Amino acid sequence: MGSEAIQRLLQHALEGMKLHRVGIRVISYNDRAIRSYEKCGFSIEGRERETAFVNGAWHDDVMMGRTFR
Repeated sequence: MGSEAIQRLLQHALEGMKLHRVGIRVISYNDRAIRSYEKCGFSIEGRERETAFVNGAWHDDVMMGRTFR
């Protein structure tokens, strides 16, 4: 269900808004989200170390992006 929602959003970004690129950030422990974004064509572009303090611990942010051609 999540991947379908992402695909619809990307379709709107490409066709409705005529965007060239979409970038997102996700906390590194959210493996399900990362897999879902990769399934929708996003690639991991980088990582910022210890940028999110969640439940008493620091976590990395994973930066992902997708371009439309």
